[in-house]
Amino acid sequence: MLIRNSFFQCLLLGLSPALAIACAAQTRPGQSSPRTVYAEKFPGEDLGAKINAADRSLGTGAGEIVARGGGRLSTQVIIAGHHTLRLMRGTYAPAGDHIPILMKPGSSLVGESWDAIILESTAKGMFTVISAYNNAQRNGSADSDLQISNVQIKGANPGFNSAPQAISLGNCSRCTVDRVWINGTRSIGIQLGGASFEGYFAQDSKVTNCQFTRVASQNLALVNGRNIVLENNRFVTAGQAGGPGSTNIDLEPNDANDHLENVIIRNNQIDVRNSEIPTTGNGIVVQSGSGTPHIGPILIEGNTIIGGEIAGTVTNVLSNGIYAFGPTMKDVTIRNNRVTRTGQSGLHIEGTHFTVTGNQFIDVGGGGTPGFVIAVTDSTITGNTFTYSGKGPADARVEMMGTNRNNVIRNNPGFGFPAGIR
Repeated sequence: MLIRNSFFQCLLLGLSPALAIACAAQTRPGQSSPRTVYAEKFPGEDLGAKINAADRSLGTGAGEIVARGGGRLSTQVIIAGHHTLRLMRGTYAPAGDHIPILMKPGSSLVGESWDAIILESTAKGMFTVISAYNNAQRNGSADSDLQISNVQIKGANPGFNSAPQAISLGNCSRCTVDRVWINGTRSIGIQLGGASFEGYFAQDSKVTNCQFTRVASQNLALVNGRNIVLENNRFVTAGQAGGPGSTNIDLEPNDANDHLENVIIRNNQIDVRNSEIPTTGNGIVVQSGSGTPHIGPILIEGNTIIGGEIAGTVTNVLSNGIYAFGPTMKDVTIRNNRVTRTGQSGLHIEGTHFTVTGNQFIDVGGGGTPGFVIAVTDSTITGNTFTYSGKGPADARVEMMGTNRNNVIRNNPGFGFPAGIR
């Protein structure tokens, strides 16, 4: 009887004898398991063509393609559903004016570690490195069940842009990006959400445990999504000299039909102290400038934002710390965050049904800019603190803009609220 993944079949897959024994032991008679194939064993003019040939050999069943040692991706790679592309350490260098890697619904891309490096293309105007397949064909289409982890995406394009994304997930449901390093890319880092004209949005998806370093435009963006988690990510030295400007976490719907519903921004660390530009963008921005009614609830919790140096030479690199605004902004909870040293306001909020509690603000505002700007209704602002280190500019004032009514404001030591408000 022929047993799939027998010792000899595992040897043929290129495994060492020891690994072949383990491979064969994983499958018992009468069972089947996903196949593993090695790109280097397939024909093709470049590594991209070899990966595609290996992918086709797996058919429609579950399977894994392993690429080792890096190589040139002149041919666009397309990963089929139920297949995993596993990149071992090495540098994978795209060539050409197409998106290097497309992922069909149900596919995965997994690196051995951050030593598995995928470069941006050097082609003019080509900044996307990995994209959901349907999103690449038409912005607004639905994609699903994509998993990307343990790779480094490294900038290489000589130009800049502010719209394309290194990892472009579009309206992806049940998609995860985990432990990915976005390193010096020249446009947006990772984006969830695409156009809403077909009625789709990103859903039940998350970006977790990722690192963003020197990303030229928005680091992590959401434009259209529901049930989204952005958690435990680290943002370092945002922005690049000559770049388009950089906000670290940016929730920004583009259309009145876009969604920002049930979004969690939690336990992220933002540190721009060593950025190569003197003034970068904002820490966390949530806005509804498009007028969409599909807003909230949104939770901003447990994040650390460091906008400049408070020891030695004092710097103000970051503009605003947490900035939530827009004509339809509502149902936002901001709690237990720590914001240190901003050039503009540490907290700027406009809308209704805000809950702001347990936040710590250190050395925010200054130079004539108040540390806090508030224009809210039916909201609660309690138990927050402002402290001044005694070094550099800071401003404890609270500017109450527009209409503020039906609010509970109490126990906010250090805040310079107008007379009669605590």
